[in-house]
Amino acid sequence: MQSSASLWDGSSPFQLFDNYEEITSEVINKILVNQQVFITQEELDKLKGIPGVKFDLPLNDETTRAFIDLVGRQRSQKSGVYVFTHLESGSKYVGSSNNLSYRLFNYFRHGDNPRYNSGLMLPILRKQGIGAFSLEIFIIPTEFSSDSYLFLEQYHLLNKKFDLNTQRTVQLRALRPHNVYLYDLEGKILFYSCSSFSKLQEDLGIHYATFKKCLEQENNYLNFFRVTDTLIEDAKNSSLNLIELNSLIAEKQMLKNKSMTFSGKRYTKSKPVTIKEVTTGNIQYFPNILAVVSYLDGINNKINRNTITKYLNTGKPFKGYLFYEK
Repeated sequence: MQSSASLWDGSSPFQLFDNYEEITSEVINKILVNQQVFITQEELDKLKGIPGVKFDLPLNDETTRAFIDLVGRQRSQKSGVYVFTHLESGSKYVGSSNNLSYRLFNYFRHGDNPRYNSGLMLPILRKQGIGAFSLEIFIIPTEFSSDSYLFLEQYHLLNKKFDLNTQRTVQLRALRPHNVYLYDLEGKILFYSCSSFSKLQEDLGIHYATFKKCLEQENNYLNFFRVTDTLIEDAKNSSLNLIELNSLIAEKQMLKNKSMTFSGKRYTKSKPVTIKEVTTGNIQYFPNILAVVSYLDGINNKINRNTITKYLNTGKPFKGYLFYEK
């Protein structure tokens, strides 16, 4: 009896498996072949041997200290894989980051912001709270390659138990080092850093091409941020978390839009946009239409800005979403 279940519709060899024994390096390499990456079975076995550390949630004073000892403080740049398990259903979600502390602390704060309501896990998190989950963390030792945590994440994504994940393939090529730093204009305050454009888009909801253009042309972003691929050693870290940083970016975007004028042409200011998923009722907020386009593209639902403009405030759904100016 075949124990694996096809994930796609026959056009792909991608499969989910009932047990880990079937998930070999050959299986992983076949899935990631178009990304031109490769892992040996020996390397995979070493990754599988990394012990996990489990935490009950929410963290208390004692476990918070143990958590920080394990992952470091924010911007500590420890890479690894994390697994959330929904206590009531047993459903699992796996993710990874090259900055685990920053990523996980923002999960703990997700319930405070209605924008973070996409996918399958975050709606549960917002409704039931972080205490509805347990957490297991796998820290990648420094002797492993920089991409190793993504191979370990892919290993877990192939197991059917991780049914809270909607994306089943990691993007290693997109995550190749493209160091990006977001400073104030004087380069004295570091607001954000990451090592890939895709991570940048995931965290800030802005298409990577915008930042790439800023890097290539040495432009500032929104007349407020300095974008560079060079670390400024003397810069101080901002105290803003991702939610606060996204709010700041939305504020600067609106200020820039208000200051733009085009001689002899009509210009419509870009306003915050609310989208509602028809089937689930989930509501999310974005600073502008481009942020909506970027978000939907990231979940393989391509919609261009002209289409969104056409359907704004009409009450008519398009591809399962309703669009409103906030």
